[in-house]
Amino acid sequence: MILHSKNKLPNIFLKPKLREITCINTRTKKAINMEEIMGEILVVPFFGQGHVFPLTELCKKLSSFRFKTTLIISSDISSSVSSTLLLHPLVSVAAVDAPLPPPPKPGKFDPQPLMLHCKQLRQGMESILRSCRSVKNKFAISVVCAIVDAMMLSHIEDIFTTFQVPIVGFFPCGAACLAMDYAAWKTDVEYINPGETRFLPELPNEMAMDYVDIVRRYSSLEEAFGSEISRTKTKSFPTQPGDEPPWVEEVKVTVAILVNTFVELEQTFLEYLVKQTGLPIWGVGPMLPEKFWTLTASKSLLRDRDIRTNFSHKTNYSEDEVLNWLDSKSPSSIIYIAFGSDVVPTLEEHEEIAKALEESSRQNFIWVISKNQDYYPNGLETQVGKRGLIINGWAPQLLILSHSSTGGFLTHCGWNSTMEAIGQGVPLLAWPIRGDQFYNAKLIVCYLKIGHMVSSIGENIGLKRVKKEEIIQGVQRLMEDKQVHNRVKDLSHKYRHGFPISSAATLHDFKDFIMQAK
Repeated sequence: MILHSKNKLPNIFLKPKLREITCINTRTKKAINMEEIMGEILVVPFFGQGHVFPLTELCKKLSSFRFKTTLIISSDISSSVSSTLLLHPLVSVAAVDAPLPPPPKPGKFDPQPLMLHCKQLRQGMESILRSCRSVKNKFAISVVCAIVDAMMLSHIEDIFTTFQVPIVGFFPCGAACLAMDYAAWKTDVEYINPGETRFLPELPNEMAMDYVDIVRRYSSLEEAFGSEISRTKTKSFPTQPGDEPPWVEEVKVTVAILVNTFVELEQTFLEYLVKQTGLPIWGVGPMLPEKFWTLTASKSLLRDRDIRTNFSHKTNYSEDEVLNWLDSKSPSSIIYIAFGSDVVPTLEEHEEIAKALEESSRQNFIWVISKNQDYYPNGLETQVGKRGLIINGWAPQLLILSHSSTGGFLTHCGWNSTMEAIGQGVPLLAWPIRGDQFYNAKLIVCYLKIGHMVSSIGENIGLKRVKKEEIIQGVQRLMEDKQVHNRVKDLSHKYRHGFPISSAATLHDFKDFIMQAK
């Protein structure tokens, strides 16, 4: 299925500049025939894990069409790039000296470190483009486009415009959160009253918004970025509920958009975005490692160490130790609890989780606590004995989700984790904390119906503190709901043939689109 508008290609796209490069053949990198290369694509991710990983996988996918791709990243994260990518004959990694900003402190957002990072990254990219334009080599490869993470568009789009390189926007999230963002703006949802439900035109009724949706999203932003955020119609950062989403203006410099999802999951939302933006839009995901797809298709156990190489494994349990513990438990008996490395519940809510796990005397669990968190549930391991495993640091998430003993996943609803869980047929207990996570949770619970909210009291999630009683009831509700388990199992069958057929087809469509310049 082709999802795009009938807009003609702009002149800038029809006449891309030639970029001259040097082909370096080493003992570790296979020689390539430059005459067979279709063109070069520059790829620029945002620096977060959830942004870098999908775009590294996209580089590999594009190489199957004989495109050479250059991944431009900060030197601070170059060590996290997998060895398989570094050895790929059609993929280059350009590491720019642009130190990463520190994680934001709760209640205070200082944009200056991020601005400095983007400025240094800009300077590095300009140097790369200028040097490539000036060097005269035997081989010349046409730069057909730059694929830029949506969070980087406003910072660097003018560089590519200056060098006459067409820009393609990439969203590492799903289509539903973008559609909801847009529809919320168009329908002035910030004026919803308590008790009112606002249906969003052209979107499923299950995605209707109410007062709680607005208040809790606003509350989460205030908690994360500070009380200076005011609830007005003026433009601000971060965006308030009902504001025009920043990406609406930012994607106007792009010739197309790629979204990290697939048609079978979010066709309605993809079609809505095409209609509203007037841009060609393709669902090309989920961008997960190739071994994820092959092993999932064969119903094999996934081993993170074999799938995600070159990744820092600072942890108190090895992958083998986790596997031995999983093997000791009965099928579908474990609730897996893991949040993002930076987006986590409050310290008070961590205490509530610990109390809930201690009092749930028959519930097996794995609880992952990031090294970035200033918290550890001292004494809990002694209280729960062998029915609980507390991982401090990195956890082999793919192993845990693919193991038959795992029966549920308490998650912040980050998109990559959501896609991994669906692929393994694991239902979700949604605890969104900020940003697109609330829309992802609504997609999971209300539209796909493959999970529950952690609290049945909606306003407690993101507005008030979630208490132990709600966590206990939420886990029990999820683990005992056979309909939810059956639905997510049915949905996981879409992963059983490997990388989605629809996404493979849309990648072909995208290839044809950008090669119209040839």
